[in-house]
Amino acid sequence: MKKFIIRIPVLLLLLISPILSSQIKKIGVPFITNYNPKTYKAASENWDVLQNSKGMMFFANHFGILQFDGVRWSIVTQPENRSMVRSMAIDKNDKIYVGAQGDFGYVMQLPNGQYQYTSLVKLIPAAARNFGDVVHTVIRNNEVIFFSYEGIYIYKNNKVKVLLSEKKFDDFYEVGNEMYVSDNARGLLKLKVDKLFPIDNGEQFTGMKIRKIFAIKNGLLLLTQKSGLFSYKENKISPFVTEADHLLKQNQISTGIQLSDGYFGIGTRQTGLIVIDSEGNLIQHIDKQMGLQNDYVTNLKTDKEGNLWVTLKEGISLIQISSPLSRIVDSSNSETKIYCSEIYQNKLYIATDNGLFWLDWEAYKSGKRENVNFHYVSGMSENVWDIGVFGNSLLAFEKNGVFEVSGNSAKAIAKTDGAWKGVLIPNNPDLLLVGGYTGLYLLKKINGSWIFQHKIKGFEESSRVIETDKNGNIWVAHGYKGIYKLKFTKTFDAVLKVQFYNQKNGFPSSLFLNTFKIQDNILFGTTKGVYKQNTTSGKMIPDPFFKKYLGLESHIRLLKADNQDNIWYISGENTGRIIETKNHNFEVEELPFRKLRYLYVPGFENIQTTASGDVFFGTQDGLIHYSTVRNKKYETKYKAIISEVKCIFPKDSLLFSSRYDVLPNKADEIEEKLSPVLSYSNNALHFSFASLFYDEADATQYEYWLEGFEPKWSDYSLQTEKEYTNLPENEYVFHIRAKNIYDVVSEEAVFRFEILPPWYRTSWAYILYLILFGVLIYAIIQYQKSLAEREREQLILNQEKELLRNRAELNEQKLALEQENMAIVRENLEATINLKNAKVASNTVNLIHLNEILLSIKELISQMDKKNDANVNFSLLTKINKLIDHELQGDKHWNEFEEIFNQLHDNFMQRLKTSYPELTPRDMRLCAYLRMNFNTKEIAPLLGISVRGVEDTRYRIRKKLQLPSDANITEFILNF
Repeated sequence: MKKFIIRIPVLLLLLISPILSSQIKKIGVPFITNYNPKTYKAASENWDVLQNSKGMMFFANHFGILQFDGVRWSIVTQPENRSMVRSMAIDKNDKIYVGAQGDFGYVMQLPNGQYQYTSLVKLIPAAARNFGDVVHTVIRNNEVIFFSYEGIYIYKNNKVKVLLSEKKFDDFYEVGNEMYVSDNARGLLKLKVDKLFPIDNGEQFTGMKIRKIFAIKNGLLLLTQKSGLFSYKENKISPFVTEADHLLKQNQISTGIQLSDGYFGIGTRQTGLIVIDSEGNLIQHIDKQMGLQNDYVTNLKTDKEGNLWVTLKEGISLIQISSPLSRIVDSSNSETKIYCSEIYQNKLYIATDNGLFWLDWEAYKSGKRENVNFHYVSGMSENVWDIGVFGNSLLAFEKNGVFEVSGNSAKAIAKTDGAWKGVLIPNNPDLLLVGGYTGLYLLKKINGSWIFQHKIKGFEESSRVIETDKNGNIWVAHGYKGIYKLKFTKTFDAVLKVQFYNQKNGFPSSLFLNTFKIQDNILFGTTKGVYKQNTTSGKMIPDPFFKKYLGLESHIRLLKADNQDNIWYISGENTGRIIETKNHNFEVEELPFRKLRYLYVPGFENIQTTASGDVFFGTQDGLIHYSTVRNKKYETKYKAIISEVKCIFPKDSLLFSSRYDVLPNKADEIEEKLSPVLSYSNNALHFSFASLFYDEADATQYEYWLEGFEPKWSDYSLQTEKEYTNLPENEYVFHIRAKNIYDVVSEEAVFRFEILPPWYRTSWAYILYLILFGVLIYAIIQYQKSLAEREREQLILNQEKELLRNRAELNEQKLALEQENMAIVRENLEATINLKNAKVASNTVNLIHLNEILLSIKELISQMDKKNDANVNFSLLTKINKLIDHELQGDKHWNEFEEIFNQLHDNFMQRLKTSYPELTPRDMRLCAYLRMNFNTKEIAPLLGISVRGVEDTRYRIRKKLQLPSDANITEFILNF
């Protein structure tokens, strides 16, 4: 909706007054873009300029035809004799006719982007081929005229007619539909029907060295090289007096151009460009000091946008004469960063980072600038932050305090710790509040002079941005903290009340807050639109009016109303104004100010308006002036172009390019390049592109889309090249669009190409794969059949072998099982026999031993029978008793038993003793008897103790073996 609002008045204005599109401004110097030889990488001399139907610019350069697409410069072709190009003309089919040195012909662009030159010299007689520079080339109806000093060559129907001069021609002129030639012998002649005819009193022009002729009311305007301007009316020549005569007569006129609204641009050899109106008033004088890179102008042409291209002896310049913006510069060019500007007593003052300057504004805007320069105001040399008219005084606010400016000097009236700006206190026009680095100061007007009073107590913050409301409150914006609302005491010596507002009070952020006064309303600039204070809740809320027209997404850096109630703003990077229409609606205008993007001093953006409609913008690039009466066509159509396409591998293999002599020119190869079909090895491509829009060309953004590879358009960027690698086989279309600084999107450019698959993914390869696959399947089937037959036979044989092997294994298993059973039976029998043998052996040993004891006792008893002596019998009884005790406690027979027992029971006694060394011999014997599975009653007589004693011994052994109470000791011994 915003763009729609802008477009309607602009388009209507263009329809109503198109002739204004090229009228050059009188105030200030138009924006100039200079292109030097190092930039365009060709010869310094340029002689002519033209633009084709697409918008491409071409220049007649010493090295050939120089092309500029808005991004890149390149020599696209040369005459056959490699001489310099002096003149050019273009027809409706974009066929360029070229006049060179000793040659002329035409240039056509081929489908692959190349330009091909064809000489026409072969069509003229050999005797007429000795000529020099073809300084003019003109297309008239269906014929082309090539003009040199030696002759005029008229090309028509593939034939060339020659008109030779007697004493050389001086120059050639195209005036509307008429053609004139100045001859050094016969004066001024008219070219009609391929013949030269003298005009009435034409001999009076002999020797005048006319450089340009323009048609004016009832006559002609003649521009001579050294004698100034003349009018030719009713066969009489009379001087045409202008305000620039002193410049024109002293600096040699070289060329000229007729601009709209009766303006004439005159190029000179020594003082650049001079623009006058139809009355001879000086409108502009743009020379090297004003920004032109060279003072020798060779030609002047306007493009479709109304810009003026100036070819120079050294370089090329683009002067944006159609822009309503211009730069206020002078020959001294002393100003730097501009913080503020003010017109006071017909003087324009600018506050800069290098002091305060002024110039005579009335003289400057009248066009008389030779002696109109910026003058330094003495007394201040630091940053001057602001200037303003208070009462009848011009005050400047500087690092060292407040100064009153008078003429060329300034005197300090208040020494403060820095002064940012001043505002009058409402209802007290004799009181001036000054915002300083560390607080606020008060000045009072006494007897017509401002006198410093005091610093206001109670507030120590930096006060660069201050405003007052109708209730007497002071609003101070601190960029990094928030907004302060101050109430002073009645004597204005101290702050009575301070209210602070930041993000907690409704602002979207506490940073970068600003305060402005629009129609007595206090508004706040934030990073998210314009805010105001809700009178009921006290909260900060978005302002509905500015929300509608400026939105809530941009950082509002400045709001300011002018004398016509327009509201100027800087929102984000955009500058604009909100205009009230006749039906009380509002329009937003931004397009004329797009040039100001990125030019402001960050944090010190300033716009100054005057009652007469002048608007000044202070920037890092000096002071810029805007004229509301100038109109420019912003939404013109233009084209995006693809400048070059090349394969990365092999290195820089070009497919499409206008670069000179880089592609073949044969017809069959050209047709092949028109829609390139690339092998898979060339699947990495590099695209270069541009837009044929030259106003702030560096700010033009581009979006691209490779159809067939990418799903959608890219984002806009300043990138003018794009590279793709490893593209799969497919048909592709590369699209490119541009968007200029006025947000106008260009016509789309496309480049179609196809990448073939690798040989192993071609149709023939797939057919071969299919055949090979069929052969392979057939071979596999046959092999499987053969393999299945062999496997069946082998299976039968294996089954027979397996059957025999299973039978043999079964017999072996049966035999082994029988042998294993016999071994088990044998082992059981042997164990039983061993156990029985052990018992027999034990019993035998015990029996033998017992018999021995009995024999000993028998012998002792027989001795008692022989000796009846009581003492002797007692002694014998004592021996018998000792014998019995000895036998009961002796180990001799036990050792014999133990040796036999260990043999039968796998060294049981030794293993038990090793595992449990705390066991006594008696314990060991009990364990041996338990191993033999004797019960307690059987063990008691063997140990010579009672059954109770055996139980006690078993209990002690259990504890030594660390057996739990529920464990069976006999089972433990048997399993040990």
